[in-house]
Amino acid sequence: MSGIKFYWTETGRSEYRATDERLSCLGMWLVGDVQADRSTCLDLLADLEDITAGRKEHESWEGNAWAAELSPTGVDLQNLWREELSAHYTLAETRGVAERYWRLLAEDPGRGAAVQRWEERNGRRHPYQGL
Repeated sequence: MSGIKFYWTETGRSEYRATDERLSCLGMWLVGDVQADRSTCLDLLADLEDITAGRKEHESWEGNAWAAELSPTGVDLQNLWREELSAHYTLAETRGVAERYWRLLAEDPGRGAAVQRWEERNGRRHPYQGL
């Protein structure tokens, strides 16, 4: 999926650059609320996979600045502080962008340990083992 890129800043923060302005809210949500927390990103990827596969009907997320509603019809994002920042994305779009963000977070050698901790905490294999 083109249109958005994730990278590390010189100060070690995750950041995004969207060439497709439509993906900006998704980028803001990931770097602002999911942040560089591998466990949270793994939770998001699992929720997206579970909803896509019909194992879950919906999931609600609320973070520092964003509320997200995940359902079979897609992902609705609403900024908690700026009403004009809202967007709807398909599950496939969201999953593709979240996978890109996970790849940035997974550059860390601690990736395997993060997946293992997630699996122990959730009592199942993470759907993105090969990512």
